[in-house]
Amino acid sequence: MASTQSGATGRNSSSKFANAGAAAGGFVGAMGGSFVPPVNVTINRTTNNGAGTGQGGRRSQFILGEPEFNNTDDVRNYCNHLRALMIQAAIELAMAAKILEARLGQSLPLPGENKIQTKMRAKKVAWKLKRASDGATAAAKNAVATYAAFQREYADLMRPRPQQTASTNPFKF
Repeated sequence: MASTQSGATGRNSSSKFANAGAAAGGFVGAMGGSFVPPVNVTINRTTNNGAGTGQGGRRSQFILGEPEFNNTDDVRNYCNHLRALMIQAAIELAMAAKILEARLGQSLPLPGENKIQTKMRAKKVAWKLKRASDGATAAAKNAVATYAAFQREYADLMRPRPQQTASTNPFKF
């Protein structure tokens, strides 16, 4: 009985440690499941009050909403939203280009090709995404330049002054 008990004790001692490990793992798992880091959620909502929304519930086909340039604020808001969208797109495209280049650079070389040639091919492919990023950056710059040109060219109209009779849909500054 003593020999079986010592054998069982040996087995039980190893299973005790296994059970203790499982218990510790369960405790850590339980703690990990209950630990919630602070998370901030930002929601950007664009409301389009244009004529396109009132027609049978149709939504605008435009990402930035229907361009309604009825007053100075409309021009400024459209240019600011365009700039913000293009900057975000430029950042995402630049990051995607770097990630693509890194992933393709880690691929197996073709037969008769060395590692440097593999990295050069990866750089050549990712370069196209980098160019797309540069284009989005240029679009953001041109959105800012559009509003600056609008201010420069229509500054005299933006100042309050006596107006002539208004048309049916006048441009309001």
